[in-house]
Amino acid sequence: MKGGFDWRSLNHDGAPGTGPSSFSFNDIFTRSTPNRTVPGTGASLAGLLLGYPSGGSMVLASNFYNYVKYYAGFVQDDFRVTSKVTLNFGLRYEYETGPAERSNNFITGFDTERVSPLQSGVPDLKLRGVPLYAGLNGNGTHSGNPNGNKISPRIGVAWSITPGTAIRGGYGLFWVPTPFSFQSTLGYSQSTPIVASFDNNATPAASLDNPFPGGLLRPAGNSAGEGAGIGQDLTFYDRNARSGYVQQYSFDIQRQLPSGFVLAAGYIGSKSSHLPQDGRNINQLSPDSYSLGSQLNQSVPNPLLGKGGVLALGGPTITRSQLLRPFPQFSSVSLSNSDTNRALYHALYMKVQRRFTDGMTAVATYTWSQNKDLAYGTTGNSLNTAPASPQNAYDLDAEYGLSTTHTPHKLALASTYELPFGKGRRMLSTNRWLDVAVGGWSANVIATFQSGFPLAISQINNNGVIGSSVQRPNATGASPVTSGPLTDRLDNYINPAAFSQAPQYTFGNVSRTIGMRGPGIINWDASLFKTFSVTEKLKAQFRAEALNLTNTPSFYGPNTTFGNPSFGKITSQANFSRLIQLGVRFYL
Repeated sequence: MKGGFDWRSLNHDGAPGTGPSSFSFNDIFTRSTPNRTVPGTGASLAGLLLGYPSGGSMVLASNFYNYVKYYAGFVQDDFRVTSKVTLNFGLRYEYETGPAERSNNFITGFDTERVSPLQSGVPDLKLRGVPLYAGLNGNGTHSGNPNGNKISPRIGVAWSITPGTAIRGGYGLFWVPTPFSFQSTLGYSQSTPIVASFDNNATPAASLDNPFPGGLLRPAGNSAGEGAGIGQDLTFYDRNARSGYVQQYSFDIQRQLPSGFVLAAGYIGSKSSHLPQDGRNINQLSPDSYSLGSQLNQSVPNPLLGKGGVLALGGPTITRSQLLRPFPQFSSVSLSNSDTNRALYHALYMKVQRRFTDGMTAVATYTWSQNKDLAYGTTGNSLNTAPASPQNAYDLDAEYGLSTTHTPHKLALASTYELPFGKGRRMLSTNRWLDVAVGGWSANVIATFQSGFPLAISQINNNGVIGSSVQRPNATGASPVTSGPLTDRLDNYINPAAFSQAPQYTFGNVSRTIGMRGPGIINWDASLFKTFSVTEKLKAQFRAEALNLTNTPSFYGPNTTFGNPSFGKITSQANFSRLIQLGVRFYL
């Protein structure tokens, strides 16, 4: 039995929020007549040379000293039941704080139920929701709501059925580390704009040697308290986010075959719960109001006018939809590192390996898998895009489906062969000069064949009025798949007749990802190399490598925004053409 203790202090010390100044220049101060375009006069470059900016800004922000504390202990025991059966038991305990900042210079989250300080001035409108500054008015000092006690059991078994056959299996629970990527800095960053002129551009008011004669605006910090951010688009760490965890389980059987071959087949699965993700706007209008239709766009008197320094919502009129939102005093309220994602993964695999025999080793692995999740805003890759937010923030289950990173079939082949020439090998082993020329060479080949990724279809959004940034189309029943060779379908990879535009104030019925996939991957790489001695201790290796040996193109996924003129078109190649490179490496 063995055990141990793990303590970590994850720190991001002194992350500066202050960026470099930005300056723009045009011809306003070099025209023959100010504020009027006169042909043949004025030049932006002249404005730069004179040092008179036409615009720009500088941001001042606090330095942030973010940290997370982590503590863990574990015990593990390998127990040999018989000469053929071994059991492995493990137990791990973890405790992790949520993200914090040394001086509490951040917002821990957003309280959806606390009454807004604007409420007293607007009695006819329900105003709930306030940002929570760390340590202010009794607020907590950490983001999120991580589980206090994280227990991780693990068990494994290995059974040698016969001298050439073994079975292995196991189960383990693993906790997802607390996300450390985002903390709201509302109030701790302030931009100062350059005022180019006070007299309608007749004379400059700022210069490069003194671009801010009135000084720089200082960050307000937490002085606005629960009234901060009124009228703005806000993003907060989800203060209720629990710790995510993954349960993994596997089973495989391995069999020794004649001629040095080993066959293995097995199953790997995982179930993930409360995984972190971003992008949900909790200030989306409730679907109960969509029946109002075009009335949502109507302008009505603004009861928030002049209340609490309202910015974007400060006009004399406001749209009806804004007043019907859960938090009408804000524009959007998005949650970061929420715990609403979940995933389920199943995979069957088979592996055949030929151990080094007669100068050759080879391995072939085939994997079939299925990967489903509820991930938006946190997945995707260079070959396939993912939606940045859910279509309906009130129905996250509708986002559950095939992962945008799912590839059901993958075949990987690899082999290395020592050519049978030269010293110590079967042929041409006695002649020194032949050994120098043809001895010691080896060849290597790697091949990958992989399915494409599921496509995530959306449409040009016309639901902005309700606070949704993603809208999917409706399915017509036609197949989205087009026929013919891939290279003939680059301009019509997706059949547009498979979809129809979802009307405004509705959600399309197409799932987050569909069964159709983007282009797959076929790639061959090969190399030829020789290792030889330069001196007694110094060796060198010459390598000739061919990447994408067959010069087979791989493509990025098609445009998947229905209604976009480029919908269904593949416009970019994802890999490079055949690349041949030579190299020499020296080592002791």
